[in-house]
Amino acid sequence: MSRWLRIGGWALLAVVVLWVVLELVSILLGIVSWVVSAVVSLLLLAGLLYLAYLAVSKFVGGNGGSGRSRSRERERIYE
Repeated sequence: MSRWLRIGGWALLAVVVLWVVLELVSILLGIVSWVVSAVVSLLLLAGLLYLAYLAVSKFVGGNGGSGRSRSRERERIYE
């Protein structure tokens, strides 16, 4: 009888340890999943902002010059 109680106790302990390990793994995978989704979202946002920047600079007339050279061109126009 005591042998069966010892085996049952070990089985119960094994089930509890397995449950704790699975909970820890699920928490770890949840954190990893959140980090990966945040990185992907930030990369997509950066890509969209870059495309918007390219579109705006194309329509506004961004010739690739710095702001200083553009202001000099405007000064020459008004001279």
